[in-house]
Amino acid sequence: MHQRIPRSLRFRFFAALGGLLLCAIAALAVISAWLIFPALQAEERAMVKRELDRVERSFELDQQQLHAQVRDWAHWDDTYQFIQGEYPRYAEVNFSQEMFEDMRYQLMAFFTTSGDVHFLAGINPVTGDYQTCRAPIDDCSWMTPWVTNMQTAIAENRTDQSSIYPDRPPAIMASSPILRTDKSGTAVGWLFKTRSLDDDWLAFMEVYTGLPITLNLSKETISISDVFSFSGNTVFAERYFPTSSSLSSVSLGVGIELNRTSYLTSLTTFRYVLLWTAGLMIMVIALVLLLLEKIVLKPLRLLTQFTQQVGIDGADAHGLTKRNDEIGLLARTFQEQFAFQQQLNAELLKLSTHDALTGLPNRRLYDQRLETAFSDAVSTPSELAVMMLDIDHFKLYNDHYGHQQGDECLQQVAGAFNSIATKFNFLIARTGGEEFSAILPGASPDSAKGIGEQLTRVIDQLQLPHATSPVKPYVTVSVGIAMLQDSKTPSPSAVMSTADQALYLAKAAGRHQVVLFKPPLASNTFSAHNTPL
Repeated sequence: MHQRIPRSLRFRFFAALGGLLLCAIAALAVISAWLIFPALQAEERAMVKRELDRVERSFELDQQQLHAQVRDWAHWDDTYQFIQGEYPRYAEVNFSQEMFEDMRYQLMAFFTTSGDVHFLAGINPVTGDYQTCRAPIDDCSWMTPWVTNMQTAIAENRTDQSSIYPDRPPAIMASSPILRTDKSGTAVGWLFKTRSLDDDWLAFMEVYTGLPITLNLSKETISISDVFSFSGNTVFAERYFPTSSSLSSVSLGVGIELNRTSYLTSLTTFRYVLLWTAGLMIMVIALVLLLLEKIVLKPLRLLTQFTQQVGIDGADAHGLTKRNDEIGLLARTFQEQFAFQQQLNAELLKLSTHDALTGLPNRRLYDQRLETAFSDAVSTPSELAVMMLDIDHFKLYNDHYGHQQGDECLQQVAGAFNSIATKFNFLIARTGGEEFSAILPGASPDSAKGIGEQLTRVIDQLQLPHATSPVKPYVTVSVGIAMLQDSKTPSPSAVMSTADQALYLAKAAGRHQVVLFKPPLASNTFSAHNTPL
C-alpha cells in the first residue's frame, strides 16, 4: 500500500518554502565553493604562513641570542681564569638569581676539556631557588639530565652551537669553548647555557610576537609542509623544527585570531549579485511566516493547549470558544464533546462500582476497599471490624408486598444505612439481595457493636410495615460483627466468613439484634452467606 502524501495547505506551504530555500542555498553553495572560498582560503593560508615565518624568525633569533651570550661569557678572561681555578670569586661576583631570571637562563654549566663538571649554577624548576654546586647530586640532582646531554655533546664534538633538546619542557641549549678574550691559545673548557621553553618563555614570546604560541613534542617524522586547522575565526598552524634527537621534533603550533574583514570584503561582489534576490526572498518568507504564525500556527497551539487543559480545570484562558472562525467552532465542539465524554465516564464508573437500585457501593467496590483496609490494618498494625447486615425475613416481605414494594424497601433501608455510614465515616455496601456489608477501620469491638446497634435503630425508626414478619410488625435487620483478629486465616475472605458466622448466630438467636463473633463459634463450620432467611 502506497503511503498517502499529506495534502493539507500547511504541508504544501512549507514544502514550497522549503524548495525555494533549498534552491537558493544550492546556488549560493555552488558559487561559494567554486569561486569565492578557494581564493579566500589561499589568501588566508598565505597570511598564516607569513605569521609562521615571523614566529620562526623570532625563535631562531632567541637561539642566536643565547648562543651569542654564551660566546660572550666563554670568550672572557675572567671565565678563562675561573675554569683554571684562578678566580675563586667569579661566581659570587657575576652570578645571582636576579641575573638568571632577567636573562631567562635555566642553567649555566662549566666543563673541563675532558668533559668533567667544573661548576654548575641554575634555578631549580621545582622550587624556583637559585643553586650552585660542583656536581649534579643531592639538591642539584635536577641538573643531571642537562649535564648528561652536555657531556654527550662534548663527547660527540657538538659544541659551539645552539640546539633544541626535546625534554619536558623542551629547551634551547647553547655552548661555546672557553678562550681568552682575544681568542688566543687553546680552549680550556666548555660553557653551556640552557633556556627552558616553558610557560614563562611562551609568555615572553607571545608578548614579543603578538601571537599565541603553543609547543608540542612529537616522536613522529617531521612534517615538511605546515599543518593548518580552521575553526570559525581561528586558524591553528603547526611547523616542525629538528632537535638534537633524531627520534623527536618540537612542534611549534601558532594559533592566530584572523581578521575576517578582508574575507567579508571579498564577498561584497557576491552579495551585490544576490542582494535583490536574497532580500526579496527573505521579505516574502518573513511576511508569509508572520501571517502563518498569526493566523494559523498560534491559534493551533492555543487550541492544543486548550484541549490539554480543558480536562484539568475547564478554563478557556484565551477565549477560543468565543471566536467566530473555524478555531472557535473546533474549540466549542471539543468542549461539548469532552463534557459529554466526562459525563459518560462518570456514569460508567458509578455503574461499575455502585448498586443501581440503592446507590450504595456494590460488591466489587466493597471487595477492593476491604483488600486495602485489610492490608493497612496488617501493616500498621491496627484494628479492623467488618459487619454483615441482613433484612429479617425479606423473602416473606417480597412475597407479601411484591417485588416493586420490596425494591422501595431496599432503597429506604440503604438510605438509612448510608446516613449512619456518612456520620461515622465508614463504607457500607449492598453485597447481595437483602444483604449489606460494612468496613470499619480502627474500630474496637465495643465501638463496632455500638455502630451496629445504631444501624438497627435507624431501621426501626423507619417503621416500614412488615405484616408477615415473625419478629416485629415492621422491617428489622440482624447484624453480625467480626474483628480482624477473630479469623484463623489472615485474609479478607476469612474475616468476612467470620462476620457471616456472627450474623448466623444473630439470626439463630431470634434476629433483630447485633452479635459480635465469639471464639466458640469457630468450632462450628459455616459457609459464606448460608444464614437462614
